[in-house]
Amino acid sequence: MLLLAIASQTLAMMAAPAAPVHSAEISHGAQAYSASYHASPSISLRQVEPRFANRNAVPVCRWQADVTVNRAVAAQGRAVPAFGKAIHRFAPLSGSYAGSCGAARSQIDAQVARYTAAMSAEAAAIAQRDRAVFLNELDSVRALTVQG
Repeated sequence: MLLLAIASQTLAMMAAPAAPVHSAEISHGAQAYSASYHASPSISLRQVEPRFANRNAVPVCRWQADVTVNRAVAAQGRAVPAFGKAIHRFAPLSGSYAGSCGAARSQIDAQVARYTAAMSAEAAAIAQRDRAVFLNELDSVRALTVQG
């Protein structure tokens, strides 16, 4: 069996921003920061077509979803991208469907949405534990910028 890669693409499911799994207000020095945490899935699709000598080929859509917990930080209503980052990556979810990736997309999206929802409690716990890490990052930056 020879696999022929027809298409490969990576799509982020960021059409509509999801509600944060956790939010925190942190006062540090004279500044107030607002941190919000989102569980963000990204899906990679690859359509392959097995080739057989004696029968027609049926395309197969192979996919993998990576769900990460991302921190976004704002101060005085403005984003502070220096503190925004991915803080955790869950084990990837993967599978395959017979047929084209376009036809299987709704099933894949539904499966990834269920997985993301199932991980939301764990994502919230991870986000809550990030408070100490974020405070250490703020302390490090402040130590670099404060003179004397």
